[in-house]
Amino acid sequence: MVLNNKQQMFTFYFPSTFWYPEVIETWTPLVERMKLPYMDLCDFMNAQVQQVRFPGATLQTAMQGREQYEVMYPSGKELETEINKTLTVTFKLTESYLSYWIIWDQIDRYLHYENQYRDHKECWMEPVKLGFLTDSGIQLIDFTFYEISPTNLSELNMSYAATVASYNTFTVDLHYNRFTVD
Repeated sequence: MVLNNKQQMFTFYFPSTFWYPEVIETWTPLVERMKLPYMDLCDFMNAQVQQVRFPGATLQTAMQGREQYEVMYPSGKELETEINKTLTVTFKLTESYLSYWIIWDQIDRYLHYENQYRDHKECWMEPVKLGFLTDSGIQLIDFTFYEISPTNLSELNMSYAATVASYNTFTVDLHYNRFTVD
């Protein structure tokens, strides 16, 4: 019998080089003050990832007449060109909105005009990784997404009327230009 997959059988992580040194320097003292079992800011942020939306593909086709019938042909493009190249990452909204402000600071520093041309900085963020696991926890497929550009940071919904404890999240859309599969 073939079983259904488990929805949590994936790994997604930002490598330590993803975070700008200024972001690490600014936010590490606040993360350390929380006295949680995280090694560093990168480890803290990776632990806040709750969900990843893997992009789908809309495959183009070409229709052509053959005698009185319409015949469908593939478009002739490779799969990579047909994929919507946006990862949507959902984060847990932590105490004091800390995870949100860390992402905010990272995106803000990424978009600062003076930073984009200083020291011939790449115009993209560092690669991120998404792995798919077997039911035994063994990595089956490993995607690395390159040339990352953030395209959306969701809003924060705050309310004085909220009295029930709830599990709050926010999302970040990351567009990538290329990927590799191992």
